[in-house]
Amino acid sequence: MGMLDTLIHGETAFLAEIARKITLDEVLVGNESGFEDHHRVKFAVPRTVDYRANVNDIANYLMTLMTDAGLREKMGKAARERVVDKFDYRIVAKRFVQLMNQKLDIR
Repeated sequence: MGMLDTLIHGETAFLAEIARKITLDEVLVGNESGFEDHHRVKFAVPRTVDYRANVNDIANYLMTLMTDAGLREKMGKAARERVVDKFDYRIVAKRFVQLMNQKLDIR
């Protein structure tokens, strides 16, 4: 279960826009990755490794939540309902078994 599974913009959370995307076109790896120390790996296509959120979005959303008790209550209830509905351990376990059966071709 990741953030994008649980957070729905405007319903269970506010999600800031991306202000900056962090990319790499090469990395240094070593023994821990099965290479000699300081081995350089160059990517043909730069890899996105992180994002930075728009701080103004964050500030505005926080101000909205701090000043609107009704909205906080509504979003909190919606978030709780979504988690209970989608991520109860029995539901997650059942889906896991289905996926394993499918991937391993078990009938």
